[in-house]
Amino acid sequence: MTPYRGLVASAEGAKLNQSVRKAITLLRATADDRNANVSSLARTAGLPRATALRMIQTLEQEGFLLRIPGDDRVLLGPELLRLARNTDEQLLLREVSGPIMSDLVATLRETVTLSVVAPDAGLDVVHQVDAPAQLRPHSWVGQRFPLHASASGKVLLATYDDDRLDHFLDEPLTRFTPSTITSAEALREELGHVREQRYALCRDEEEEGLSGIGTGIRGPADELLGVLTLGGPTQRLDRQRGRHAVDHLLRAAGQIGAALRRGHEPPPVLEVIGRQGG
Repeated sequence: MTPYRGLVASAEGAKLNQSVRKAITLLRATADDRNANVSSLARTAGLPRATALRMIQTLEQEGFLLRIPGDDRVLLGPELLRLARNTDEQLLLREVSGPIMSDLVATLRETVTLSVVAPDAGLDVVHQVDAPAQLRPHSWVGQRFPLHASASGKVLLATYDDDRLDHFLDEPLTRFTPSTITSAEALREELGHVREQRYALCRDEEEEGLSGIGTGIRGPADELLGVLTLGGPTQRLDRQRGRHAVDHLLRAAGQIGAALRRGHEPPPVLEVIGRQGG
């Protein structure tokens, strides 16, 4: 390939990339504005109205947008809605988390679980990668832990506002072991530490000899999507090893969150530099 043809190919690639980004901008703007029309979408995307109309017509042919006849309004189309309905958020989270969890287990040699926020606002364990050591916890997939006596539960409780936490604390806190927090005041203090540190600790609180470290996975709007938890025997997760594990756990949760947010971030500004040569 000659240098000239290489420049042409690069320019065409950038143009195609920009076209895709403009189309995505049109889709997002339509979702954000219930009264969107061709003119308003053109302004949002920074396009001439005629160009925006051609792109909208193309997206309409594919079923991604729908124009209301005689109204000039533009809505999200049936094909886009069908694809959205078929998207399993938990499956997406598991797929993104799986390789990162495996790397975490290989590094720390302890069991790692992924819990997701369920429709009833509880936490469900949906994926587990086991430690290679013989002495390890059994499978927790499909189980729920008491919120006040588990690392994952404390991460969830730390997201509650005062009213919701007050409602939760209307019920007595069950004692499972001598280490279980059963005082409302003590739990509030503990949750304050969780918010400040961005992780939760649980040592022998639900079951003696079992400890856990949990941290939240955040979505595009900083909402809690799930909790990544490292669990194992207390004798192995001592304070020094636990501190080492926290750093890796926070990094892994950040990687998962970044992967999930990637499609929601605005595209970088591209500069096109013209050059004339003799």
